[in-house]
Amino acid sequence: MILKLSPVRSDIHLSVAKTGDILEVNGVALDFSRLADGATLPAEAVGCNFVIAPVERINGDLVLTLMLPHDADAPQGARFPVDLYPADGQVQLPGLELGDRLSATAGVIDWSQVITAEAKAQAAAEQLLATVVSEQAQRRAVADAAIAPLQDAVELDEATEAEAALLIDWKRYRVALSRLPDQEGYPNDIDWPTPPA
Repeated sequence: MILKLSPVRSDIHLSVAKTGDILEVNGVALDFSRLADGATLPAEAVGCNFVIAPVERINGDLVLTLMLPHDADAPQGARFPVDLYPADGQVQLPGLELGDRLSATAGVIDWSQVITAEAKAQAAAEQLLATVVSEQAQRRAVADAAIAPLQDAVELDEATEAEAALLIDWKRYRVALSRLPDQEGYPNDIDWPTPPA
C-alpha cells in the first residue's frame, strides 16, 4: 500500500491503521481487497471524507491519497509530506501523535462505481478512434475544398493540364483517406497519405 498525503490546515483528528488491503481511518475500516489491478475507485465512492482522490491498484500496489490535517505550527514533514509505505498496524502520520487504536466499524464503499482496467482500455481505444476519425474528417474537408474548384474548372472545360492533373491527385488522396480503416493496425497504427503539393 502507498499512502499519498495532502496536507490541510485543520484541527480535525486523524488516526490511520492498516491490515493488508484494509485501511482504518478514524475507526472506519475500508476494505479495498476487491480492487483489481489496474482498476480505479473514485473518491466519492468511498464513504470517507479523508480519501480525497481516486483509489487505484497499480502493479499490485494499492494507492490512496488521504487528507492530512495539521496544526498551524506543524513540522516541515507534515506540511510537505512524502509518500508512506506502511506496514500493518497503526500508521505514524507526520506531525500527528499515535493515539489509541479505535475499534473499527465497517466502512461503506460503492463498488458499482469501480472503473476496471478493461473499461479504461476500452475508453482509451474509443478516444483514440474518435481522435483518428476527427483528424480524418479534417483532412477530408481540406481535400474537398481543394477538389471543388478544380472539379468546376474541369466540368466547365476551363481547366489547364496542371489543374486537371492536380484534381486527379486530390481525388486519389481523398480515396486513400477513405480507405484508412482498411489498413492493418487501424486506428492504432496509421500510414497517413500525403496530400498533393
